Amino acid sequence: MKRWLTGLVVAMMLLLLIPGPRSLHAASFRGQTLRVQDWGGSDGDAIQKNIIDPFMRETGANVTVEYGSTSESIAKARAQKNDPQLDVIMLDDIGVLTLAHEGVLEKLNLARLPHASQIDPTYIIGGGYGIGFFNYINTILYNKTLVNPPPTSWNDLWDPKYKGKVLSPKITATQGLLLTVMAARLNGGSLNNLAPAWPKLQALRPNIHSFLENRTEAAELLKSGEALLAVDIPYSYKPVIEQGYPIAMTVNLKEGFFSISGSACIVKGHKGNEDLAYALIDRLLTADTQTKMAHDLWYGPTNPNAQLSPLEAAWMVHSQEQFHHAIQVDRLKLLELRPMIIDEWNKVMSK
Repeated sequence: MKRWLTGLVVAMMLLLLIPGPRSLHAASFRGQTLRVQDWGGSDGDAIQKNIIDPFMRETGANVTVEYGSTSESIAKARAQKNDPQLDVIMLDDIGVLTLAHEGVLEKLNLARLPHASQIDPTYIIGGGYGIGFFNYINTILYNKTLVNPPPTSWNDLWDPKYKGKVLSPKITATQGLLLTVMAARLNGGSLNNLAPAWPKLQALRPNIHSFLENRTEAAELLKSGEALLAVDIPYSYKPVIEQGYPIAMTVNLKEGFFSISGSACIVKGHKGNEDLAYALIDRLLTADTQTKMAHDLWYGPTNPNAQLSPLEAAWMVHSQEQFHHAIQVDRLKLLELRPMIIDEWNKVMSK
């Protein structure tokens, strides 16, 4: 027994000597710099306040941030492939799959992300090249004063009473790709059979007021009634909705709605500290971070432990049940077809 106890004590002492995950106490990464790309705008402001600034205080690291849309981030990371200037990049699903396919991203080691186990597996993007830390929905928004009853189907976009009253997404945005998929579905097709989409979209052309370029302008058009419907992302209109603009959204569409994730990735061949990159991404996955992001931006959390107010919950997809009722699209297939979709869309919309 004495020998056994002695052996146990020695074993415990050895375990204490084995280095575990690096602690994130203040100054644990002092002198290190991490280079991050995110979306900018209100997204970037919320990320800076809720994630970057507290992370720098806690770790002692310096985090430099550059901004751009997903398409701009794709172009930047692609151009830097042989000499990466970024460590962590934030993208939507299509961005993750595009850059993973091109060998620009490093596959994540989920074992190095303690909070990854709390994230719904649906948000592990591209087999692990990105992990979602929020989701947002693509649905129909409308002027709730002038549109009564609310839309109940995507087919409502084609109603002749909305001639010249629909705000359409650009085809270079993910929302435009998904609208194309919906047009195909409404006309008897699918992602694997997009031919029915083109006459359906041609029929939508008279109803299109304009293509979304600026959400501030779009909000004013919806408020004034110059436009009545918009295919877009609800959280982009949070500031004006809180000011009383008569904008509402619906997820009660009989065909369903689309859900997209905002994901974090690590750039292959990046020059920054690997532990620091993983530490930042893990911060994105915590319930506390996602609660704050939901409050500021109405981003739907991917961590079900996030705490939402009733108002916040009404504007986002936040539960596993909701997400699993969203329309699921084979994003790898969508990525493969993206150039063809853009080409055909431009032909249809230029007529």
